[in-house]
Amino acid sequence: MELRDAYHEIEERLGRIDFPALFRGFSRFPFALYNDTQACIGGEITGKPDSFLGNTSIRYNGAYTAIWQLSEGAGDFDVLTSKIVHEMLHAFQNASGESRWADERAAMVKYRYDEANFAARIEEAGCMRKCLAEDAPDAFSRLLGLRKARMARFPFVYDYEARIEQIEGTAHFVELEALAQLNPEKAKKRREQLLDMLSDPVQYFPVRPVTYLSGAAFIACLRKYTDLDTDGFTDTPFAVEALAQAQPSALPETDARVAACISKWRDEAQAVVDRTIEKGDLVLEGAYRLIAWNVYDAVWDGRYAVITAFIGYIEGGALPESDEELFAQMKIINGNFVAEVDADLNLTRVWRQ
Repeated sequence: MELRDAYHEIEERLGRIDFPALFRGFSRFPFALYNDTQACIGGEITGKPDSFLGNTSIRYNGAYTAIWQLSEGAGDFDVLTSKIVHEMLHAFQNASGESRWADERAAMVKYRYDEANFAARIEEAGCMRKCLAEDAPDAFSRLLGLRKARMARFPFVYDYEARIEQIEGTAHFVELEALAQLNPEKAKKRREQLLDMLSDPVQYFPVRPVTYLSGAAFIACLRKYTDLDTDGFTDTPFAVEALAQAQPSALPETDARVAACISKWRDEAQAVVDRTIEKGDLVLEGAYRLIAWNVYDAVWDGRYAVITAFIGYIEGGALPESDEELFAQMKIINGNFVAEVDADLNLTRVWRQ
C-alpha cells in the first residue's frame, strides 16, 4: 500500500478516538509514516528525513511527532492506528515534561538478569491475571508484596523496570484502550495475549519489551483496586508509588523454566558475538562514545554488546554540553552489530553481523 493511502486510513480512525478518555489532558499530535526512501507527513509525500529512526516520537519541524516505519503491507489498520496513538502518548509525555525516563546508559552496564527477580515476575503475572478476571483482593495484595520485596532486593533492577513501565507501560495501556474504542473484540483478544505472554518465561529475554506489557497490566490492576492517579506527571513511577503501604512477601527463589531461559538467551547472544567476530567485518575501530542504539533488544555481557538496527556515536572525549550539539556531532551506522564496549560505554571496535 502507498504511504499516502495508509496515512489517510489512519487519519480517518484517529478522528474516531476520544483522546482525553485515554489519558487525562491527552490530545492528538502530528504523525508521519515512512519507509526506506519516503515519508508521508501531513498527508504529503517527501523524502525520508535522516531523523526518522524506528517507531517513536521525535521533535520534527518544531513539533513533537509520532513516526512509524511502514513495512510492505500495512496489516490491520485498527491495530496500526492504536500503535500510532501509543507513539502520540510519548509525544504528550515529552510535551508535558515527563521526567521518569529510564537511564538506558546505566542499564546497559548495570542491569542484571537474576533468576529470583524473574521467577517473582512470573508469579506476579498470575496474580494480575486473577486480579483482572475476578474480584481477588488477596491476589492483589500478593502482587504488591512481591513487587515490594523485589524493590528491596533488586533496587536498580526494579527502578529500571518501573521506569519502563511508567513510560512504555502507560503508552501500551493507552494503545489497548484506543484499540478498544476502534474495535472492542480486537482489544479483548490482545489483552488476553498480553496476559499469556506475561506468564511465559521466554518473553522476558530481553526484558524491555515484556515490561511494556507488565506496566499496562499493572495499571489495569491499580485502576480496579485503588484510586491511585496513574494519569499525572509526578517524580515517582506509579510502580513505586503504589507500594508505599505494601508489606513485602517472600520471593520465589527458583524457577527451572526461568533458569533455562536465562542460560539459552546468554548462549544465543554469545553465539552471535563469536560468529560475528569470526566473520571479521570490522566497520569501526578507535575510541568513540556510544550515544544512541536500539535499546529494545540490546544485550551486553560486560565486554561485547549485541545491537540491532543502528548505532549512534561521536568521537571520544567529553560529551557536548547540549543535546543539539550532541546530535549534530553524532554519526549513525545502520544494521546489526556486535560492539566492544567498556564500562563507560566507549566503543573500541564494531563488527557488522
